Amino acid sequence: MSQDKDKSSNAVAAPFGDADAQEGRGILRTLSHEMRTPLNNIIGFAEMMSGEMLGPMSPPQYREYAEDIRKSGQSVLDLLNELLEDRRYETLARSDDHHASLIDLAPDLIAICSADGAIQVLNPAGCALLSVDQEKAQLHALNDFIHPDFASLLDNHFADILKEKRRTTMKMMADDGREVDVELAASVYEEVDGAIRRVMLVARDVTEKNRRLREIMEREEYLRTIMETTVDGLITLNEMGIIETANPAAEAIFGFDLGGLTGVGITNLIPDTRGRRQADAATVLKTLQMDLSDSKSGREVSGVRSDGAGFPLEVSLSDFNLRGRRHYIAVVRDITERKKAEDKLMFLATRDPLTHLPNRYLFTERLSESTVNADQSGLKTALLFIDLDNFKHINDAMGHAAGDVVLQLAGKRLESCVRGQDTVARLSGDEFTVILESVCENQEVEAVATRMLRALSQPFHVDGKELYSSGSIGIVIYPDSCDNVDDLLKNVYTASHHAKKQGRNNYQFYSSTLSANALRRMAVEHGLRHALENDEFQIAYQAKVNLSTGRIVGAEALARWTNPDLGSVSPVEFVPVSEETGLIVPIGDWILVNSCRQAKEWMDRGLDNVSVSVNLSVRQFRQGNLAQRVQEVLEETGLPSEMLDLELTESMLVENAEETVRVLEELKALGVSLSIDDFGTGYSSLSYLTKFPLDSLKVDRSFVTGLPDNPDAVTMAKAIINMAQNLGLKIIAEGVETERQSTFLHALGSDIGQGYLFSRPIPFEDFIRLAGGNVTPFPIDQARKPYVV
Repeated sequence: MSQDKDKSSNAVAAPFGDADAQEGRGILRTLSHEMRTPLNNIIGFAEMMSGEMLGPMSPPQYREYAEDIRKSGQSVLDLLNELLEDRRYETLARSDDHHASLIDLAPDLIAICSADGAIQVLNPAGCALLSVDQEKAQLHALNDFIHPDFASLLDNHFADILKEKRRTTMKMMADDGREVDVELAASVYEEVDGAIRRVMLVARDVTEKNRRLREIMEREEYLRTIMETTVDGLITLNEMGIIETANPAAEAIFGFDLGGLTGVGITNLIPDTRGRRQADAATVLKTLQMDLSDSKSGREVSGVRSDGAGFPLEVSLSDFNLRGRRHYIAVVRDITERKKAEDKLMFLATRDPLTHLPNRYLFTERLSESTVNADQSGLKTALLFIDLDNFKHINDAMGHAAGDVVLQLAGKRLESCVRGQDTVARLSGDEFTVILESVCENQEVEAVATRMLRALSQPFHVDGKELYSSGSIGIVIYPDSCDNVDDLLKNVYTASHHAKKQGRNNYQFYSSTLSANALRRMAVEHGLRHALENDEFQIAYQAKVNLSTGRIVGAEALARWTNPDLGSVSPVEFVPVSEETGLIVPIGDWILVNSCRQAKEWMDRGLDNVSVSVNLSVRQFRQGNLAQRVQEVLEETGLPSEMLDLELTESMLVENAEETVRVLEELKALGVSLSIDDFGTGYSSLSYLTKFPLDSLKVDRSFVTGLPDNPDAVTMAKAIINMAQNLGLKIIAEGVETERQSTFLHALGSDIGQGYLFSRPIPFEDFIRLAGGNVTPFPIDQARKPYVV
C-alpha cells in the first residue's frame, strides 16, 4: 500500500514523468528562442510598413495587409508566451510546497479539476474572482461557475477547450451572481494510460478590459455615426496627404462614389494657390494650417470635383499624432450657395438698384484705389461729375417710371463712352460720376467728355415718345488740381455747378477761381441764414415818377444787405442764392411786412398818394397762401390795399397758368394792384397775358438803354408799349437815365418812369425828404414840344 501510495503521489506530481515534462519544457524553450527573434523582426517590419516609415503606400489595402501581418505575428508571440506561462504553472504545481505557494500567489485563477469537472484545487485569486472560499469551492464542479452560454466548452472531459491553442474568451458566474469575463486556457494536469484524470485551468479576469473595449467600440460607432450623418465633409489624411477615411458627405461634395475618396491625394481635390493639381501635398497642408492659425473659421479655397469642375470650398484643418506619426483631419464644406448669397448681398451693397452701376460706396472705394495707383504709376486720374439737364421736367411731365428708364439709358450711354478699366457710377437722382484711369493728357478727358455730351443729347425713346436731355459735366484731374480724395469730390461738384451756369450741355475743368467762387457763395449762404435774426437787412426805395407831371407817385422797395464779414452784398449776388436755398421766402415776407409798415408811416407823414411796390419771388408765389398772407400784412400794418403794388416776373405767370390766374384774382379781390416786371425778357404767351388781371406792365431796362438812337430798341419799345396800351395796362419804364430817354418814352405813351435820372434807391428817411415837398425831382419844361417819334 505504501508503494502504491508513493506511486500515486509521484503520478500526481509528474503525470508525464520527469523526463517527459523536462523534454516538453525544453522543446518549448527551444521554440521560444528560435521563433521569438524572427517574430519580433516580422512584427517590427510590419509596423514600419503600416506607418509608412519606409515610404508612402497609396493603395489602402497594402496598409491593411501590413497590419494583418503584424497582428498575426503578435498572436503567435502571445501564444508562445501563454504556453510557457502555462508550463510554468504546471512546473510549479508539480514542485514542492514552496512552488505550490507560488501558485497561491498567482494573480490569475488557477483551478485543478477532475475529468468530470469537480474542483479539487482553487487558488486564492480564483476564490476572489468567484466569490467563494476554498473549502466551499471543492464542493462545486467548475461547470457551476460557467455561464450557461459557455457550458458546452467543458463537455467531454474538457476536450473542446483542451484543443484550443490560445486562450478562450468566455463568461463565468461568481457565487454572488456577478458575471465575469475571462480568458481561459486549459492543459492536461494528470493523465494515466492515455486517459485524462485531471485538468489544470488558468483564467484571467478581463471584465474591465472588455468593458474598455466595448466603450472604445461604442465610441467608434458613435464617431462613425457622426461622420456618416454630418452634413459637412470629414476627411482624415496621413502626412503624405493621402486620404485614409472620408464620410459620405465628403464623397458627395467631391462627386465620388461610396468609398471612392480613400487613397486619393489631397492635391487632386484642393490644388495649390496657382491651381496646380500635382503640387506638393505637404506644402498644401502646411499652407492650409498656416492660414487657419489665427482664424476662427475655415479658409475659402477652390475645390475640384471628380469631373474636374471647380467650386468654392471652405476647409478647416487640424493635425494629430497617432503611433508617432502625424495625421490630419479636415472639415470641408461646399459653400457654392453661400458664395452666391454673399455675391448677391455684395452686389446690393455696392450697386445702384436701378441702373446696376456702382453706387456711392463702391465709387468712393474705387476712387481711393485710383489715386493710389496714380501716385505709384505717375499717370493721372480724371474724375467727371455728370448732372442731367432738365431731368426734373421729364419726371414732372412723364412720371417717375419714364424718368427711371431715362436714367438707365443714360447710364448705359455713359458706359459706352469709357474703357473697361474705367468706372461709371450713379450717386443719386440724376447725378453720375466717372473715374478715368491712367490718363496722360487732358485731351483724352476732353474727348471722353465730348462723346458723353453727344450721347446724352440723343433722344431717349420711352413708351413711344422721344425725350430729350443733356449733361453738365465737371472735370477734375488728379493730382494736377488737388492731392486728396476729399478735394477731388468737392472740386468736381464746383466744376459741374459752373457748367450749369454756363448754359448746360457743356463740360468745365476745375480751376482755383471756381473754388474761390464756391467759397464766396458758401459764405453768402451762411450769412443769409443769420441775416434776419441779426437785423442785417434794410430797405431802399427808388422813386417812380409820373412822366407827365414829374411828380413822385410811388416807390419800389429794394432789399439791401450789409454783413459784418462780407460787407455790403449786391442783390445780384444774394438774391439768386436766397432763391436756390429757399431763404427768399422768409426774406421776402420780411420785405413785404416792413415795406407796408414804412409806406403807412410816410402816408401818416403826408405822402398820401405815394404807393409802394414789392417784388414777389417764385417761391412765395407757390406757397399757396399768398393772398391770405398779403391780407394779414395789410391788416397788421394798416396800409390801404390800393397803396400796395405787387410785381411779378413773366416766368412766374406762365408756369401753371390756370393756378396763376386763380391766385391773381384772389389778390385783386383784396384791392392791391398787380404789375408784370421785366417784360420782354421772358417767354410770355400773349394768349395767357390777356387772361391775367394785371394793372401795369414794366418795360425792362434792356429795352430802354438804347433809346432813342438804337433802331432795334425803338422798335421793341414801340411794340411793347402799343401792346400794353391795347390791353389797357399802365406802362412803367425802368432804367431811365437821361432826359432824352424820358422825353422819348413819354412821347411813346409811357405813364411812369423809374431810374437814376429821377433817383437812386435811397433809405427811408431820404425818400421822405425827396417826396415830402411834393416837388419834381428834376426840371420838366411843361411847354416843351412833344418828342417826334
